[in-house]
Amino acid sequence: MQPDTPQRYGTLTRLLHWSMAACFLFMFGTAFAWNANEELMMRLINPHKAAGFLLMFLAVCRVLWALLQRQHRPANNLAAKLGHWALYALMLAVPALGIARQIGRGQDNPSLIELGNQFHGELAFVLLALVAGHIAMVVVHAVKGESVLSRMYGKS
Repeated sequence: MQPDTPQRYGTLTRLLHWSMAACFLFMFGTAFAWNANEELMMRLINPHKAAGFLLMFLAVCRVLWALLQRQHRPANNLAAKLGHWALYALMLAVPALGIARQIGRGQDNPSLIELGNQFHGELAFVLLALVAGHIAMVVVHAVKGESVLSRMYGKS
């Protein structure tokens, strides 16, 4: 297993990054599907919840790993660092709010239900906007001849 280095991200970082990317693609896909057709919600809600629990676990692992690896990772400017930490914060907050809503439903706790109802979906779309910005910046760097994507593929 390759560690993070100043030239590229290591094996575990890449595994967490791409696993979470696949889960978020599924999560946003299910959310858009049932916003387009509410009947789909009944079929998609359980897989959506299961993927949400998995994302919460992966997000906790990813944040802890990022903290442990912060001295070994490729350098980023302040804007990139702030963007990454905003992504991490939302990667934790969005599933936590969904889980809080589920706990509230199980315990008949209207406060937790309302907290989830008010913020889970809205913050998920903020997260989606940040993810789109994250991808857009990879493209901007590529156009400028800076290969930042290769760092997440493990190539320098």
